Amino acid sequence: MQAIERTFTVLRAVASRARTSSLAEITRESGLPKSTVLRLLLALEDQGAVQTVGGRYAIGPGLAALSHQGAPVSALKEVARPHLVELADLLQENVSLMIPDGDATLYIDTAVSESSVMVQDWTGERLPYHGSAGGLALLSSWADAEIADHAATGLEAYTPTTVTTLADLMMKVEHTRRSGVALTHQEFSDEVNGFGSLITGPGGESLAAVNAYGPDYRFPGERDVDEISAAVVDTAHTIGDRLA
Repeated sequence: MQAIERTFTVLRAVASRARTSSLAEITRESGLPKSTVLRLLLALEDQGAVQTVGGRYAIGPGLAALSHQGAPVSALKEVARPHLVELADLLQENVSLMIPDGDATLYIDTAVSESSVMVQDWTGERLPYHGSAGGLALLSSWADAEIADHAATGLEAYTPTTVTTLADLMMKVEHTRRSGVALTHQEFSDEVNGFGSLITGPGGESLAAVNAYGPDYRFPGERDVDEISAAVVDTAHTIGDRLA
């Protein structure tokens, strides 16, 4: 019983911060001996419940995957679904709902447009933060130091236009913070562009992101980028308000 209590004490300490925690922070938060904390972290990491990000610790994909089966994500999908469909109908492009999942994002739902020829539905897939507009929107809620830690693990180049340096990533993040919308141009998949906006909870906490995407030849095409951006931001805000 004591081992279980200590394990959950460490997990709660890891989860108590918005993103990542150092060994010293977890030790201080848990009140357990450093050697005990390290031993439990290694065991939890083996099971995928905890992961290391730039020498720091975060909740891992194994535990996150279990938690995604529960009511909160189901409620998020239920609330968001009609608004994703409405936006997809307006833009005539796919619109996804994505949530943070450790060192990547997880696409949990997609409203598929009838016009989405040759554009993949990534529902159920984990994709990198830096490669998608929705992922950049999620990153915009992180502290700069946490973004730097994430970038230090390596930013893989998926296309010639993928952001691969911390400086370029921070430029994208700062634009997103100022405007409320992230834009990507062929950065994860060739010839696919995206618009993303953050969904926040009642207390202003980052919950998820809306990610609209389509092929470069028509999205945005000749359409007004500001109008598309406003529609994506409005959808994210509406979903957040409904959750509240």
